[in-house]
Amino acid sequence: MNADTHARTSSRRNHSFRGAWIVDTTTGPIKGHAETGVVAFRGIPYAQPPRGDMRFRRAQPVEPWTEPLIADHPGDYCAQYRNKSVGWVGSEDCLWLNVVVPLTATRSGGRRPGNGGTTARQRHMIDRDARRPIVVYFHGGSNVHGSANEPLLTGQYFAQAMDAVVVAVNYRVGILGQLSLNYSAHESAQALKANRLKDVVTEPVTRADSNPGLSDLVTAVRWVHDNAEAFGGDPARITIMGESSGGAMVTALTAVPELRGIIAGAIAQSPPVAMVHSPAAAGRWADRARAENPDLNGISAMQLAHLTERLNVINDDYLEFSGPFAPTVDGDLMTRHPLAIRSSSPHDEPHKKSRDERQEVPVDDGTPGMDIPLLIGTNADEYLVMRWERMSTRAQRARVRRLAQSIGGSAPEILAEFYRGGRSRAECGRFAGDALFLASSLQLASRWPQGKAWMYRLDMVTPSLRLSGLGATHALDLPLLFERYDSGKGPDALYLGGHDQMRATSAVMQLRWKNFIHSGNPGFPPLSDGFATQIFSAGERTAEDPSGDLRRAWSDVDLTN
Repeated sequence: MNADTHARTSSRRNHSFRGAWIVDTTTGPIKGHAETGVVAFRGIPYAQPPRGDMRFRRAQPVEPWTEPLIADHPGDYCAQYRNKSVGWVGSEDCLWLNVVVPLTATRSGGRRPGNGGTTARQRHMIDRDARRPIVVYFHGGSNVHGSANEPLLTGQYFAQAMDAVVVAVNYRVGILGQLSLNYSAHESAQALKANRLKDVVTEPVTRADSNPGLSDLVTAVRWVHDNAEAFGGDPARITIMGESSGGAMVTALTAVPELRGIIAGAIAQSPPVAMVHSPAAAGRWADRARAENPDLNGISAMQLAHLTERLNVINDDYLEFSGPFAPTVDGDLMTRHPLAIRSSSPHDEPHKKSRDERQEVPVDDGTPGMDIPLLIGTNADEYLVMRWERMSTRAQRARVRRLAQSIGGSAPEILAEFYRGGRSRAECGRFAGDALFLASSLQLASRWPQGKAWMYRLDMVTPSLRLSGLGATHALDLPLLFERYDSGKGPDALYLGGHDQMRATSAVMQLRWKNFIHSGNPGFPPLSDGFATQIFSAGERTAEDPSGDLRRAWSDVDLTN
């Protein structure tokens, strides 16, 4: 749906326009609507629909409109398989974002869904002089699923708690955006031998650019920067934030020179930082996609969504650590791997040494990662959910051993020493979670400019999470931070009670996130202070190097392959 079509669309909710108003942006006027404690602008196109000749191409700025765009509902999902109950949804016209702005308000006695909070009596206007910080949020979903159109991510309670403008970005996932189809495995190998990274492109077997999905995020962040003041935001205080693959998008953007000076901080929650393609990896997966269907430019968006799921199935056999869908180090938009932070010593290879053995200052290579603060962390039990996979323990064990082999280096020895070779289902889950999230997060934080990285861990469990064996599971941080206990992992966590634990954990986490978003410092010790980690569990405490043995073991594993 393009901007003109959207502007003519009538409201789906007649009550939306109570207290509505219009803001002027660089791309045209936009009409918002009042929600609980905020004004929301939903479904704003930030780039041209990537259809036809623009499929697989980098995002292009949206064509301006003149009539007010009625921003009262989100746009489409990117074409994907949603879940068993919903099935296949979306289209490739999916480059839009939501903006949520806190209202000037006094508290009254309403309630937020699922958490017992309060709403507000509102003064219906945007204070352009507020100059609030801005959070630009990227959803997760393994670079295959997900959308800014998730109930969990509506943002109104998070925006109020942070006293910040909150922007949720929808972007291309799966083969539509997260595979650089201009590469070929054979040509990549030849060009890399000749040290010609920028020349690793194919003849037009597939009309494509490198990093189309990553370019969506760059374009969205630039749109937010250009229009910050229209929403009462401060363009000098933009924090990018994401969870899971959205967190990996955050860390990928720290290696994009174009955003230097535009993003002021980064929050990466449970990020698989190593979910990045080399040109050779992109070429292998591009060739596999073309082997399934050579006419990628000619088939429908939904057929491409089906092909996305097919490539995921193929990866169950290959088990490549970065997976089928990831941004690519193309030497152009993304100039380096997020973990490839060089030290000041020309003879040192920092990814080969632990931080215990080095104190070098990373060389400033012109990317945001050399210049901005980083808040990064994981949940204590990321992938214990593997206990409930429909496969035998023996099959799980074989799978994590293949995963360790695909990582390479000492990963198989780490599996054997720290996880007993995946003897139990819990140990299989712990290895997978630590390999994907903890190891790379610790590596990145340890290599970050000293004093600018803060590490956290979420340990909180409720009775139902403890009884089910899931523990502090993947994505549990989202209902806590967004105060949507009725969405995501919230209902499962509260099935047997635990509201007090959830509220107490929300309170301390939100305070630290707010501090970081406003000042670039969460208010607890940085990682450089003895590998300090802030532990959240119905309260908070600072622990010194709580994963020391694992940190030292994983520090020698090269995750940039």
